Amino acid sequence: MYYDQVAQIDMPAWSRDRVVLIGDAAHAVSLLAGQGASLGITGAYVLAEHLSHAATVESALEGHERTLRPLITEKQQVARNGTRWFIPATPTQLRIRRTALKLARVPVIDRYVAAALAGKSTAIIDRPLGPTPPVAE
Repeated sequence: MYYDQVAQIDMPAWSRDRVVLIGDAAHAVSLLAGQGASLGITGAYVLAEHLSHAATVESALEGHERTLRPLITEKQQVARNGTRWFIPATPTQLRIRRTALKLARVPVIDRYVAAALAGKSTAIIDRPLGPTPPVAE
């Protein structure tokens, strides 16, 4: 028999004064979402961008959370919804999961299955916060 616990971190605030939590310490989505490293790296990048452009550390921390919290909230909800996917409660749910995994090998359908498991894609890093540096000619 194997037993493991799956947990999420749901913090009301990620910073206090000049101290901030990032990654799983602030917002673990759980192993069911499988995005902890990606979200940790994204959080570090967004925090660095805010720190480099904000007038104060406190305003940078507020901007970091304001930018990232909607993404984290959505990913945590996807993980909670996906629990039935990873731990089917009935034989019917198990058959549906097996069928979906087989269909996930089919081009085009694979994107829909991935989106259902991982949630909508985001583009936080595609939107730099500060001014774009000039391009050398």
